[in-house]
Amino acid sequence: MASSGYGDANQKIDYVFKVVLIGDSAVGKSQILARFARNDFSLDSKATIGVEFQTRTLVIQHKSVKAQIWDTAGQERS
Repeated sequence: MASSGYGDANQKIDYVFKVVLIGDSAVGKSQILARFARNDFSLDSKATIGVEFQTRTLVIQHKSVKAQIWDTAGQERS
């Protein structure tokens, strides 16, 4: 099972996953990232400009897994 910890900067990384969040503007991509990476949630968030990046390291089945997550600016609907 995944640990609730955020990992140790000096630990060995067994796997790295790179994930890009894409979708329409104002659907919650940044909030999903904030909750996962920092266990944070805010009702007062601003639109992402360009791209933001965060990481989190978990231990899953005794393996260290690092998630690198890119949050993109949303696509306006027409």
